[in-house]
Amino acid sequence: MGPTLTTAVQETDQDSVAHRVLQTLRQEIVSARLEPGQVIRETETAARLGVSKTPVREALHALLWEDFVMVFPRRGYVVRQIGINDIREVMDLRLSIEPRITAVAARVRSDELIQQLEGLLERQLDESRSLPERLTAASDFHRAIASMAGNKRAERLLRTYFDETTRTHYLFPRATDHVVSDAELQSHRRILDALTARDEAEARSAMEEHLEESNQALLRSF
Repeated sequence: MGPTLTTAVQETDQDSVAHRVLQTLRQEIVSARLEPGQVIRETETAARLGVSKTPVREALHALLWEDFVMVFPRRGYVVRQIGINDIREVMDLRLSIEPRITAVAARVRSDELIQQLEGLLERQLDESRSLPERLTAASDFHRAIASMAGNKRAERLLRTYFDETTRTHYLFPRATDHVVSDAELQSHRRILDALTARDEAEARSAMEEHLEESNQALLRSF
C-alpha cells in the first residue's frame, strides 16, 4: 500500500522547511553574518529559526557537503575559514566551466534573458543602492547566464562557486570594491553585448577574460 495523501503532504512540508533552513544558513554564511570559525549549534539554531532540530541537522549535512562548514567531535559544526588556496580553486573551476556555459547561453539566449541582464547591470551600476544590493546584482548576472545555458549539473556546481566568491567579497572589503569598479562593469557590459549579438566566441572570450581579471582582484584582496 502506497503512502497516504496526508503522509505525502507532511513529507512535502518537511522538505520545504529543510530547504528554507538550508537557504537561510547558507545565506548567513555567504554574507558573513555567520563568521569563519563560528560554531553552529543545532539546538540554538532550531530555536532561533523556529523549527525542530531535524531540518537544521539536514541543512548542516548539506552545508558540510558543499564545504561551507566542518564538523568536529564534541564541538559540532563550525563555519569554514576561507583562504587564498580556496579562491584559487574556486576560480580555476569557474574558468573551466563558465566560459563554455556562456557560449551556450549566447546560442540559446532569449529576449527575456537579455532584459533580465540589462536590469541586473543597471542595479550593479546604481550608486544609490547599497553595496550588498550591487553585490547581489553582480552575482545574479552570472547565475542568470548559467541558468539560460540549460546544463543543470553545471548550474548546481556553479551555484556553490558563486556563493564562495560572494562570501569572499563580504569577508574582504578590498574584494568588494572590485564589484563596483569600472573594470567589473565594463566586463559585464561586454559579456551582455556578446550575448545580445548571439556571438558565441566573443561571449566565451569575454567571460574568460572577466574571470581571469576578477581572480587577480580577489587574490590581491588577501
